Amino acid sequence: MSLFGKLEVEVEIKAPAHKFHKVNTTGNSELPNFCPQFIQKVESLEGEWGEEGTVVCWYFHVDGKTVVSKEVLEVVDNVNLSITFKLIGGPLLELYKNVKFIVESTPKGGGGLVRNIFEYEKLRADVLDTNAMLQLAVEVTKEIDAHLI
Repeated sequence: MSLFGKLEVEVEIKAPAHKFHKVNTTGNSELPNFCPQFIQKVESLEGEWGEEGTVVCWYFHVDGKTVVSKEVLEVVDNVNLSITFKLIGGPLLELYKNVKFIVESTPKGGGGLVRNIFEYEKLRADVLDTNAMLQLAVEVTKEIDAHLI
């Protein structure tokens, strides 16, 4: 059994892809207002919003629990409307050696298509996949889209 995995899901949005990308890169502090049932708070611990190397702490609900996740903004691609966060702290690191969250926004008509990708390496073969995080990404994407249109 492989310890490496990749899960992804696409969500069609009505808002323009560039607006969705902008919220994910420079408007993270607004996300709790967009989807308070999923994200309670987002804090920038080091660096500036939207800049590579920025360290962010997320407080969110998943599987009925409040979880804190510390991540570094590893890649910001404003041309291809993509952003990559690398997990550097939080309870997921008790199960996974490496976790990356990638959000790609692609223009489609007047709206767009958002692809949420989770790449990971498990610490042990018996660790389950991150399906709960994938479902959270779908719900958050829908909430952000509803707020933007």
